[in-house]
Amino acid sequence: MTGISTLGASLDQISRLKVQQNSIDILSTQIATGKKTQEFSGLGTDILRTQRARTDINSLEQYSTNIQNGQRRIELVTNTLEQIRSQANLVVNGLTVGVQEGDAPDLATLQQLAGDVYDFVVDLINAKDGDRFLLAGSDSSVRPIDDEGLFDSFLGTFLPDNDDITNPPLQASGFIGDWGNGTITTDEFIAAYQNVDENVLGYSETLVSGSTGEVSIRVDENSEFDYTVLGNTEGLKEIVIALGVLKNLPLPENSPGALNDPTATRPADDTPPFPSAEKQENFFQVFNEIRSTLFKAIDKVEQEEYRLNLVEAQTEIIQEQHKFQINTFKTTISEIEDVDLTEAVAQIQQAQISLQASFSVTSILSDLSLVNFLTR
Repeated sequence: MTGISTLGASLDQISRLKVQQNSIDILSTQIATGKKTQEFSGLGTDILRTQRARTDINSLEQYSTNIQNGQRRIELVTNTLEQIRSQANLVVNGLTVGVQEGDAPDLATLQQLAGDVYDFVVDLINAKDGDRFLLAGSDSSVRPIDDEGLFDSFLGTFLPDNDDITNPPLQASGFIGDWGNGTITTDEFIAAYQNVDENVLGYSETLVSGSTGEVSIRVDENSEFDYTVLGNTEGLKEIVIALGVLKNLPLPENSPGALNDPTATRPADDTPPFPSAEKQENFFQVFNEIRSTLFKAIDKVEQEEYRLNLVEAQTEIIQEQHKFQINTFKTTISEIEDVDLTEAVAQIQQAQISLQASFSVTSILSDLSLVNFLTR
């Protein structure tokens, strides 16, 4: 009977030891990982709360990524517009400060500047973010503008025979040729380049047809912000046109108009002022229209920058809200899943003491046998 009782006690003690050891193993894992359990099922009734919080965090982080990518592109577009506006202002300053109506301008210098700025502006309209053209709308793989010389051909040139202006001009083509010949009026010439087809300017078919879509930032399930700026938006197109005309504009003496002396056959034989008042009047009508167009276009580009700044500011506010919500959900998850390390350490220390005591009891119980009793 003594052997049976000792065996039962030993088995019971071994079972208790296993429970205590398992408890220590669990506490050790909790301390090592900082988590109450390694399985969602171990969270019991809180499992739905933590899973929903994790789902919400994933969604908010995706929207935050959308906002970050969108803000980067907004900054790139804004920087592009700022550079275009700055370059256009250089030309405006040259037109405004360096030229006074009634005086023959240093057109060669202005045209060199206009040509350089024109090329730079075209490059900026084709600015990219990686493989994406920033000013191409949703068709971001399509280059917004290609200068193939069509606009220069459209404008043309006019060069009279200054040895005898009654002779046909040495060169006359396009609308500038028609204007120089007097075939069209100055108003008609201005109207012609103001209404030039966008295909002639070199814009892509997707921009010309309007088939490209908007680009926007999806900030949450229900809201998105449009930050589309296209290469052929009104202000940018007007800058391209104005610079293109300026760099091709004929000299004041080659503008249409009668000489002061109707009997003169050479400009050199004309009476002062030279160029004649009518030629200067026609020239400066176009010249001042170009300057006015650039002024207005620069204002329109600045308005686009302002709009983009508003979008960036709005999305920044939403981004901060997302960060706050993410932190709130993380706090909820931490409260449900994370273990109190101080408490866990105290529990494992207590469990280790209990386990040590249990080992001592087990050792004593293992000595309780008839043989040991009789030999004592």
